[in-house]
Amino acid sequence: NTNNFFPLGEQFYTASTGTSHSTPAVAGACALLRQYFVNNSLTPPSPAMTKAYLMNSTRYLTGVGANDTLWSQSQGMGELNLGTAFDGTPRILRDQLSADKFTATGQTRTFAGTITEPTKPLRVTLAWTDAPGSTTASSALVNDLDLTVAMAGNTYKGNVFSGASSVPGGSADHLNNVENVLLPAGLSGNFIVTVTAANITADGVTNGGAVLEQDFAL
Repeated sequence: NTNNFFPLGEQFYTASTGTSHSTPAVAGACALLRQYFVNNSLTPPSPAMTKAYLMNSTRYLTGVGANDTLWSQSQGMGELNLGTAFDGTPRILRDQLSADKFTATGQTRTFAGTITEPTKPLRVTLAWTDAPGSTTASSALVNDLDLTVAMAGNTYKGNVFSGASSVPGGSADHLNNVENVLLPAGLSGNFIVTVTAANITADGVTNGGAVLEQDFAL
């Protein structure tokens, strides 16, 4: 019955969903991203950078069941999009650098940038490999980092969205180890990115000895 396939009348393909399909697709994307870094003479990305880079380049979904405010149960942070990930747009990458490492609550790291392509959106993504968390607590987050971006007189906190775009105000995210600020194309000028160690209570760098440390990818 050709109506069992998609689109109707097709002989070989059908539509199917679920983690059994999405997991190998994302795993393949991770492998391609690593090779992309190698091909461009960059240090291979850490797991945190891999997650940050792929989530930074997602495509917002507007179809039925989506078209909502990020993050959402329908689309997470959007659809994996390697076309955007590999589009050659200038990017500032900081991957678990020793100079950026946090050793105590309250410390901050600040980075300045300038928009060189106003036709492109400004996207900032922070991710970190957290220390192991509780399997029974309401939140598994152990070390809490916060992202803010100051741009054109506004300050945007990580994961505060209206629809597909970040908006000023809101509260810092204390649940997730990935934070995003996504601003639409059309902006110009300078921006300031600040990463704050909101709470450092455990060693998130297992090969760095017994001292409290937490690194991150940006």
